[in-house]
Amino acid sequence: MEAVLKKLKTLQSELEGCLIERGVQIEALLAALVAGAHVLLLGPPGTAKSLLVRLVCNAIEEANYFEWLLTKFSTPEELFGPISMNGLKNDEYRRITKGKLPEAHVGFVDEIFKGNSAIQNTMLTILNEKKFHNNGSHIDVPLISCIGASNELPQGEELGALYDRFVIKFWVNYISDDDAFCDLLDGSKGNSEPTTKLTLDEIKELQKSIESVTVSRDFLNTIREIHHELERAGVTASDRRWKAAIKVMRAYAVIRGQTEVTSDELEVLADILWHKPEDRKIVYNIVAPRANPLNLKAVEFLDSSKEIYKIWQKSSDMTDATGIQQAALQANGSLNEIGKNIKEIISCADESKTKKLKDALETIKRYQKEVVSALGL
Repeated sequence: MEAVLKKLKTLQSELEGCLIERGVQIEALLAALVAGAHVLLLGPPGTAKSLLVRLVCNAIEEANYFEWLLTKFSTPEELFGPISMNGLKNDEYRRITKGKLPEAHVGFVDEIFKGNSAIQNTMLTILNEKKFHNNGSHIDVPLISCIGASNELPQGEELGALYDRFVIKFWVNYISDDDAFCDLLDGSKGNSEPTTKLTLDEIKELQKSIESVTVSRDFLNTIREIHHELERAGVTASDRRWKAAIKVMRAYAVIRGQTEVTSDELEVLADILWHKPEDRKIVYNIVAPRANPLNLKAVEFLDSSKEIYKIWQKSSDMTDATGIQQAALQANGSLNEIGKNIKEIISCADESKTKKLKDALETIKRYQKEVVSALGL
């Protein structure tokens, strides 16, 4: 198991080197494979949703992978296979499923909400029960995880059930960091593919290890408190989703090398419990204080630094050279003070809890480098 986890971490690191600003989604897709959960990627075109899925899925050896782009004209045959002509001769209404979703270990359905009702109803059974109805028989499908993608939220109540089958949901935005954007443009990052592969047997081994991950009564009490507070805030989730959330958090614990679910995994709820995009911030604000407090501190430091950096950028429009220099000096001093505070916290904290603080510190260093260069130092 130790060797499998080491291999998984290597794959995760390689994937993060292949894609810019997609580390959270990469970890989620790997956790979904361990939990046997489904993931939905929402967001505008051109945000590398398809590339992300393909890179992860191609890293699984021996797995049947199915991918399809739905349109409003798509038919069930495209996903589930054509009707057998020989079967019809024998009064059988049977589909030939070879190479289609019912025989896939991992599936990727792009524009998933554009399928008609016949496609949606069959998808529901496959996603929820892991079964496919063929010629009156209920056939078990080998599906581990299905990833859906869409450029927009589902429209209409009839899509609600399908939408709810995806346990983890992300709204994927364009690259936000200026340096990361430049990395994308000059090709210094994002052009490679992972060399590490996981086998189906190794994924099964990871899935079995979920059973040995403990969830304390104190942790469940915290979940109960979050549940009540979310209800008061008007954000509700089904009992099925809460149960699935626990399994997903245990999967995160597995890939992080833990034997117990901790407060670090609570942040995952922000990507599980929202229904409308605006709900996510509500969930995060309720969950974050109970999760790793250092992560919340990292977000606060980073937000302050971004604000300082933006104010300094606006100063470049000034015509007064002295004013520009004064703005740069002030920005550098403020960023330096934030950096000192972060370093002080890191020096006193458990190293396993400081990843986001370290990431924030690296971003602040990039801001400072640009500000200092403007001073000519």
